[in-house]
Amino acid sequence: MSTAYLNGCGAALGARRLKVAELPEYTQEPPRPGASFDEYRLAEGDILDLLRPAMEAALDAAGTDPAAVDTVLFATESLPRGEASQAAVARLLDDLGMRGAYPMTLGFADCSTATTALNTAAAMVSSGAAEVVTVVSGDLVSTAQPGSRVILGGSAIASDGAAAAVVSAEPGGWEILGGARRVSYDLFAPGPAGRQLKAQLGLYQGLFGDLWSATGLTPPEVAAVLPSNLAADTLRVFLGEAGFAPSQLYQDNVGRVAHCLGSDPLINLIDRTESATTRSAYPVVVLLGSSAAHLAAVLLRAVEG
Repeated sequence: MSTAYLNGCGAALGARRLKVAELPEYTQEPPRPGASFDEYRLAEGDILDLLRPAMEAALDAAGTDPAAVDTVLFATESLPRGEASQAAVARLLDDLGMRGAYPMTLGFADCSTATTALNTAAAMVSSGAAEVVTVVSGDLVSTAQPGSRVILGGSAIASDGAAAAVVSAEPGGWEILGGARRVSYDLFAPGPAGRQLKAQLGLYQGLFGDLWSATGLTPPEVAAVLPSNLAADTLRVFLGEAGFAPSQLYQDNVGRVAHCLGSDPLINLIDRTESATTRSAYPVVVLLGSSAAHLAAVLLRAVEG
């Protein structure tokens, strides 16, 4: 079995920056301050205008020849429907010089699908089923979550964005130490608030219990959790119950970017590692994708040099 590495990642955000407080849902009362919502992003083109630059940036960051990519995992609900999706994907891969790459899609897990796709890519590389996998996540809210940008019962403000990563057996970037995923079917149906809260807390605790069993690490050994950009105060409660201190959570992008559905963890990885914090001081991180009923996590360790 080979070790899998996340060699590089890239992102693209909707060009227009708009104020959350100006959304129709908040005209009478602004979002609570503890949620930390400020701006969201609106794209002016189609979904390929987000996916393409994110994939280009990931390939460039990894130093990967596009022709070497043999598999592309798409985590998006915004591609055209029917045969048009095949044409759109073929055009995208041709534009990027990835004509030999086999395209696949992952779904059903909402905003945790992209993080699950990273786990899937690592498993494919480790087993020898693939050599170089590009994972790409991205959505237009108007397609994936039509009707309102205030979603998850007000726990998130949906934003247009995309992110991509290159996973291979070539050492570099981040070693993928392991992953975990969980779903709670109790959360699909409405119910008493107390029961819903208990189910969500149990979901987070179970997910991280699985992650520590798979990797042998514990919360104090993690430099930071890079989660979905949900309401900051709510997520601090859930992750606090899972053993993390507020200082371990990277939530800067809740206000700056809002919730780019499945793409948040990779966007946060890019932004955090491009900040003043050096990689040597930032050795182990968790990427966490969250939706109402699904969670998926990936544990990464920075490769020295």
